Amino acid sequence: MKLNKRMLKIIPIILLLSILSARETLTYVYLLPFDNVQNDPAVGWIASGLSDMVQQELMGKYGISLKNKDDLEEIMNDRTLMLKQPRGSRNFLILGKYNRQLDKVHVTIQMVDIATWDEVDKKQVTEVYSHIPALNKSVGGAVRDMVIPFLPKRAKQTAQLFPIFDEPVKERKRHPVSTATEKVASNLDYKIAELESSMDNLLDARKRNLDIPKKKIPQYGDGEWTMDFNVDRKVEDNPENEINTRMLSMVLDQLLANPYDVELLRPEFDYHHDDELYMTVRFPIIYKLKDKIIKEMLTTLPYSGLEQNGSVTIFYFDKNSFNFPKRHVESISTGAFRTIPVMRVFDKDQNILIVVADTPEGYWHSKTSDKVLYVPQHQFSPLIDFEVGGWSLQVAMETVEIEAVYEFTLPVSEVEYLNNVSLKFINENDLKSFLDPIL
Repeated sequence: MKLNKRMLKIIPIILLLSILSARETLTYVYLLPFDNVQNDPAVGWIASGLSDMVQQELMGKYGISLKNKDDLEEIMNDRTLMLKQPRGSRNFLILGKYNRQLDKVHVTIQMVDIATWDEVDKKQVTEVYSHIPALNKSVGGAVRDMVIPFLPKRAKQTAQLFPIFDEPVKERKRHPVSTATEKVASNLDYKIAELESSMDNLLDARKRNLDIPKKKIPQYGDGEWTMDFNVDRKVEDNPENEINTRMLSMVLDQLLANPYDVELLRPEFDYHHDDELYMTVRFPIIYKLKDKIIKEMLTTLPYSGLEQNGSVTIFYFDKNSFNFPKRHVESISTGAFRTIPVMRVFDKDQNILIVVADTPEGYWHSKTSDKVLYVPQHQFSPLIDFEVGGWSLQVAMETVEIEAVYEFTLPVSEVEYLNNVSLKFINENDLKSFLDPIL
């Protein structure tokens, strides 16, 4: 009887220890670097900031275990690892991609259930390029809102041993990540892509036959028509489009190089009533597109579509009429055509006294100079942009005027040395080599 009483005392302790030692249910979130889909070097630095903000939003949240690219590779190499996770755990992959169009950054975020490769949520975030802190905050909040509905609830005392997930009531759509991984996350390395292919095989997806002959010969016989083809064959240029292509090339040369008209207005001088030794100098400048010339050039080409939305006009050109010149395609795809207005003020001996760099880049706003008065600004925004794909090219133009006023305070004794002003558009990639010798 004493033994039975002892056992009755031990059993509750064992049960309590079992409950306390049970591993807590988790939501594993795999966060990859955001993908710069256009490989635009001017906005490449944004990727790390977006990932960091998402990490900060999720870090420390109950039930979340943050994972990185290496963790994703490991679990895709051995999917049985998910069986070793705490009971009821979930695994989600966060995929983000972004691109810049005119003066805005567009971010697409997808949340994928790794167990089924279903897309469980998708969000779009758009913010002005110069408001990067606001963009980071919006992206972080969007991912947080996507993940929260899938977090485990805290267990109520001992009545519920394992937390219960809240499942959002929404229609689930098949996510393309298992069949088009390169489009969804182009920054995954070859090994992950290979593992994705193995997942396709597990889902009975057919593997492409890369050994199909490249010749394209129709055959006929016994009431059956067949044709050999190669799905990887690239579309060749059409010789019949050569004349249109030369015209397009001439137009793009002008649009990519110098599409703007600039009007320099006489500077304004305001004396300080509270301090007669200083005055404020203002340089008004008006930026606008050569809109009439541009429209005339574009309308001479056989465009496939035209869209007008207020002050924005978009011209569409397709491969049926043009062979897109490779050098222009590369310039558009990489964003190498983008330029920054730089204003320089000289004295009578043509020495540079003042430099104004009108750029949204944070790097240049943190720079200082001991040689000249350096004034970083952001009042100019691109009024023309280009998009190019495999089959179409788009030219978007905005027919508005940007009235910029660059102002700064100078000692009255130095104002008399100001003699003339020059404004020049400098390619974003050449901005450093242009400004460094001056500053």
